[in-house]
Amino acid sequence: MTTATILKTKKQKKDSLVWNLNFKGKNKALWLIVLKEDLIDDILFDALKILPSNFVIVSDKIVEWSDNFTFTKDIIIDWWFDFIVCDESEDNLMKFLKDWVVPVIYKNHHISSLLSEFNAKKVEWNAFIFENDALCDIYYAMIRFLENYKFPYDHKALVKNVLDV
Repeated sequence: MTTATILKTKKQKKDSLVWNLNFKGKNKALWLIVLKEDLIDDILFDALKILPSNFVIVSDKIVEWSDNFTFTKDIIIDWWFDFIVCDESEDNLMKFLKDWVVPVIYKNHHISSLLSEFNAKKVEWNAFIFENDALCDIYYAMIRFLENYKFPYDHKALVKNVLDV
């Protein structure tokens, strides 16, 4: 299967998920956020509201409704996300990588040794890595990814590199 075919299939399945989740921004990137509960707070929600993306947050917390994020208590592995943001607590990361989901990952995650920070100039590597388990570092990694997402050639190369893990 070619990378173009993979991306087309993924977009179709993601569009269906976005429709089912009732997000208003139908053509935005779709993120899954799996972080420790103490990082899921109002600061994170305020930051997510301004990003041009949709977010599914795994948490028991429910806060004020937003146009671009929703909550789930359980991770649904076969949902079609563009990216996953996770700290060391996420055990299913390899499954997401096999489904072409780009990781934004904490450097201490148990599979981080298989991943390296994406370099758009060289079009190599396969992830965006945050150094500290803090919201500002996580947010900065997400912004780096969104900068890449705007460029179809770079994004296609990144997804291809994720498939090679």
